[in-house]
Amino acid sequence: MNRLVRFFILSSTAVILAYLNYLGLEIVGKMSIVICIISMSPFIIMVLIGIPKVDPSRWFELPEEGASSEKAGWEDSGWLPLANVWGVLWRPLLNNLFWNLNSFDSGANFSGDTRDPGKNFPRGMFYGVILVGMSYFIPLVIAIGATDSLQSDWVDGYLAVAATQIGGRWLGAWTVFASGISNLALFQAEMTTDALEILGMAERGMLPKIFATRSPHGTATYGILLGTLVIVGMSVADFRDIVEMLNFTYAISLLMEYAAFIKLRIAKKEGKFC
Repeated sequence: MNRLVRFFILSSTAVILAYLNYLGLEIVGKMSIVICIISMSPFIIMVLIGIPKVDPSRWFELPEEGASSEKAGWEDSGWLPLANVWGVLWRPLLNNLFWNLNSFDSGANFSGDTRDPGKNFPRGMFYGVILVGMSYFIPLVIAIGATDSLQSDWVDGYLAVAATQIGGRWLGAWTVFASGISNLALFQAEMTTDALEILGMAERGMLPKIFATRSPHGTATYGILLGTLVIVGMSVADFRDIVEMLNFTYAISLLMEYAAFIKLRIAKKEGKFC
């Protein structure tokens, strides 16, 4: 795709979704629930159809000999070497695991807009971790066990191919569609948490007061605007570069969060941090 066309599509989509985010948390929440049901349904069907076809011995097959970064389409560049140990490319594996399983801490940004956060927030986090983990693990286990795929087959989009082999072309098409719209919910959730975090920092004096401004819908006006500008600016970058860059910055932010937690535990042993 032409770079200019790609930039126009991505930036215009980001602006439209940001405007929906600006209209309020209620819209974001309802849309996310609907998208969650639609996006998870093909994987549930794939699991139900695939269970009788599973051959457990496939789960324990070792990677084929000669697995390489060139075969997987990765270049050995960057700060860390692209280590190939036991047929596994560890840098992209860890990057993808970190990418897909991070940001649980971002849920805390919704606590100010949650009824009885002391009770509902921990419960939501507990169920969220279980659901996210199972939504990755169970479909992958079924897809590996119910198909004759090789390690080299597992490239971008192969889960849709596995769904096609298990349930037919209709299930594969549904999986592609579900994967696409799930990105809309991910965008909205991430945009909301980032904007609320910026608003909270502004309310505590860590950022200019202008970022503490709320729209008539109760959303963080300038936090959403700033996030949109960053997304539009990053839309010209390669996705793999974005993953590695965001994982690096997120790891730094986690270290700062843990350091702040330890300091508060030492300084305020009674447990009241506010």
